[in-house]
Amino acid sequence: MAPFSMQIANSFVQGLLNKKLIEFGGDLAVGAMGIINSVITLVIMAIVAINMASQPIIGFNYGAKSVPRVKDALRISLVAASIIAVASFTFIESIPGVIVRLFNNDSQQLYDISVKGLRLVILAFPLVGFQVVASHFFQAIGKARLSIFATLFRQVIMLIPLLFILPEYYGIEGIWLSYPVADTMSALVVTFLLVREWRRLPQMAGERS
Repeated sequence: MAPFSMQIANSFVQGLLNKKLIEFGGDLAVGAMGIINSVITLVIMAIVAINMASQPIIGFNYGAKSVPRVKDALRISLVAASIIAVASFTFIESIPGVIVRLFNNDSQQLYDISVKGLRLVILAFPLVGFQVVASHFFQAIGKARLSIFATLFRQVIMLIPLLFILPEYYGIEGIWLSYPVADTMSALVVTFLLVREWRRLPQMAGERS
């Protein structure tokens, strides 16, 4: 249900996002978002790969009641995903123009919108690696409700209201800023849930030496 819910939420958000982009920035804003999504997807895929590799390891050891190995696998995954997120953030923020030029060499206006949008959308990107792995950790240990909540919190509970509110005050920049605000709030909530479950692991799994 967690991956299914995520896909449904992504589809709905994408439709709403396109509507808001056309309303506040026109076709060029939609084109800019296409470029931004392409760049972000390349990085997210690497983080998702770490997440998918860690899930069976965490789930197996959780079932085997080996809490130290569960914690080790989660810790390594969080660190690896965070390194990718931080390194990608630094790289993209350093040369956004060069990256955008890979997708667009014709329109200067599209270039300007894409560069500014890319820089704003990824402001909270260092938190994304942690957020993705932590959210799916709950799925690995059989906490389906927590996993669904953590997965949908960013896309539905935070991002959708922000896409309605911020553009009314900041125009197209409000659309770009909706992403880092949603990422930051989601990271805080996921951190709280993860710390709580981390402390409960020995009692839930029945820790053994």
